[in-house]
Amino acid sequence: MPGQRNNEEMFLKETSTAHGTDAEDFDLSLLKDSLAKTPWERMQANDDALNFGQSLRTAMLKRHAEPK
Repeated sequence: MPGQRNNEEMFLKETSTAHGTDAEDFDLSLLKDSLAKTPWERMQANDDALNFGQSLRTAMLKRHAEPK
């Protein structure tokens, strides 16, 4: 429903400005995409990000490791 979408955008903007930042500075499409996912899909995406971060940390440690 168009009216409902408008209310969601207003709520998001009001919430953002309550923290001292202008809502116009944010791309709300990423938030909307995330909220369109199921909680399970968001947990899987979080796991993917954590695994990627761990692989980066491992690669950095390997790169700076002392040769044997």
